[in-house]
Amino acid sequence: MIISPPFLRDKEATQSDSDWVAAMMPVNSRRGYPLNASESWHGGIHISHTDAGTLPEKVRAIADGTVVSFRQPSPPWKRDKFPLKYAPVRGTDDGYVLLKHETEIGSGENGKVVFYSLYMHLKFLEAEIKADARIYRKEPLGSSGMCDGQNEFHFQVFCDDDNVRKLTGRKIEVLDISKDGRTDAVYGDIHFYLPAGTAFYDKAPENNSTSTTGISERYTSNEPLYVSMTLAQGNCTMVTRQKNTQTDGKYNLLGEPLVNADGEDYEYNLYKTAMRNYKESPSAGFELLRFGRIINTEHETLVPADAALWMTASYPGGTGVVNLAAADIKKFSDADFPHWTGWRLVDDDNDTHSQCNSAIIRKLQEAGSYESQSNRLICRLPFEWEKSTIDARYKWLMTGLPWEQCTAENTAIWQVPGTQETRDRVLMSEEDYGRFKQHAEALCFDPGTLGSGRLWHLDPREFIEHFRKCIWLDKSDLSRIYSKTSEAIREKYRISLNAVLAKYGMNTPGRVAHFLGQGAIESQSLNLMVEGTVSFSHHPEHPSFADETNGYYSDSTDLYGYFHNYERRGNDLGNVAKSELRDSRNNSLVVVIGRDSRNRPVLTSPQQGVVDASLSHVGDGMKFRGRGFKQLTGLSNYTGYWTYRGWLHRTDYDNNWWENPQRLRVPIIDTPQNISTIPYNCIDSGGHFSAKNGVLRRTDAGVTRDSSRSVSMIINRWDEQSFGRRYQSTQKVYSILGDL
Repeated sequence: MIISPPFLRDKEATQSDSDWVAAMMPVNSRRGYPLNASESWHGGIHISHTDAGTLPEKVRAIADGTVVSFRQPSPPWKRDKFPLKYAPVRGTDDGYVLLKHETEIGSGENGKVVFYSLYMHLKFLEAEIKADARIYRKEPLGSSGMCDGQNEFHFQVFCDDDNVRKLTGRKIEVLDISKDGRTDAVYGDIHFYLPAGTAFYDKAPENNSTSTTGISERYTSNEPLYVSMTLAQGNCTMVTRQKNTQTDGKYNLLGEPLVNADGEDYEYNLYKTAMRNYKESPSAGFELLRFGRIINTEHETLVPADAALWMTASYPGGTGVVNLAAADIKKFSDADFPHWTGWRLVDDDNDTHSQCNSAIIRKLQEAGSYESQSNRLICRLPFEWEKSTIDARYKWLMTGLPWEQCTAENTAIWQVPGTQETRDRVLMSEEDYGRFKQHAEALCFDPGTLGSGRLWHLDPREFIEHFRKCIWLDKSDLSRIYSKTSEAIREKYRISLNAVLAKYGMNTPGRVAHFLGQGAIESQSLNLMVEGTVSFSHHPEHPSFADETNGYYSDSTDLYGYFHNYERRGNDLGNVAKSELRDSRNNSLVVVIGRDSRNRPVLTSPQQGVVDASLSHVGDGMKFRGRGFKQLTGLSNYTGYWTYRGWLHRTDYDNNWWENPQRLRVPIIDTPQNISTIPYNCIDSGGHFSAKNGVLRRTDAGVTRDSSRSVSMIINRWDEQSFGRRYQSTQKVYSILGDL
């Protein structure tokens, strides 16, 4: 899911993403979520707005979607007359747009979600708003109008029963902590449930051991603790929460947040930590560091299976080191909507009237914590724009509520929740209620099947802020990014792309833009996962581009010089066979690359004529040619990746073997084609390269020409002529994923 607020303005340099989202969506406190000022259920928020410029600021689609229905707004003269005018001063705009969003937040069927966004009280609609029209994120829908004379529009986000389960991973009030969280969707912060009896120590054991010999226990918890880990901008921030015994649903923070308590630039150094602490399976260890567990279990195996994750966390009264990988500690992510961070599903009000009668909310009000927790309540309510249910929802205005005492003077008396205070209100007369109903009917519309039953509503501001942490590319997103690539090829790699983006922390539009923008040049937008001896664009039929499922390309008669160039003296690819081309007399040939009449690289004359194929076979330059999303090249780099994935061990070969391959142990890799033939390896090898070479630090500088050049220098410093295209490609991706 890629999502943004309905207003888009530049972000200030010091502004956090959550602060920016809040600034784009200022809420009228009397018409907030999930209750308005009169304690009625309110499925959305009213976003205040005042046009200061010469042109009205546009209300924009928050995500790609389809127009379900819309209504052209009435002209101002009609807006300011009854029934649209109900307030004493000015009227209410009745234009609206209802969008249906079909997108993904993860893999598999449960990762495919549908939700709706409603933009009500618009004074103008764009010409593109038509029935069933496809609307892309950030495209304008119209302009904010007025509600009861206030310059604001109503905005709400909702879904049905099946999709609240897909969005949050459950349909019950709180998260099941007896097992680990979902793996089909993993994003945002990582959370750990620590049961009572969890031990904290003074330091981590040597060599990342699970043994506690030689370290001292500082604290053993006597009640559950909840630890959350945030990785961002190179830092690791750890916070611990403990359940408040006095207030239901409240969890207190213990101490101050711990920033980089386990090393400076903790996030940027995850690769080094994985290589140091998980020598038998560094790639799986990287996932353990990133997620607290292995997510891509089809491709990654942790060795040993009980390898530890020692991290510093707070406990009541201090801090200590705890093994968060322990089996009794349960692991989650923001995709699980943990209740200790405030998320709760509210479905305990079965009344038909519009007034809140939820015990969950009443307890929050009585404890004085409703205001601080209301934004993370996910509430199941009747659709408030359905005309046929107006009486069922609002006739209490005339007849009173079950818990009110109605007097003969048409006064209803009620007690303020959580206090001994009583208040009263005047019941509407039949005539007054009739006017109210006409006003409500003028704003309602036919929602089809959405109008029957109850729907799940989320605070729109919190919904957007939350899902901005989930950068999962659906078919539509990737089709716009790699628009000239066939759908079959895009779909071949899309799930692996998303898995790798999450694994390596490429979870901001800027980070993703650099990775996919550079990858577009390296792989020709996913079309070319192997280097050939000739130009792919001119000779796509050349056998060097053929599928390697049945074995890697190793044509000894292929004398074109590109692969031999990898074997020249002085290259830094660690190829064993470099400069070992021999002529018919077994004399060593110095490799010199020329160009043929079609500008293809070849061995120059007279060498080509004296090469004897039986003596001068195509060596490691061809075997370990560039493969994958970032074109992994050379035996040295293949060895690094094979070691990272645990397919080779450092004890299997000698350092700098290429300096004397006759006496030193050379790494043996028999299936280099596993990079080109397995989509996950294809993409992951690019993620590994980025992590190993510190690319994230450079991408966090933003999407600028300088930052793009910095990344390009790491990926292919020899191809400076492509740097301009790499920047343009990165800019294109950012224009789709960013908020500009």
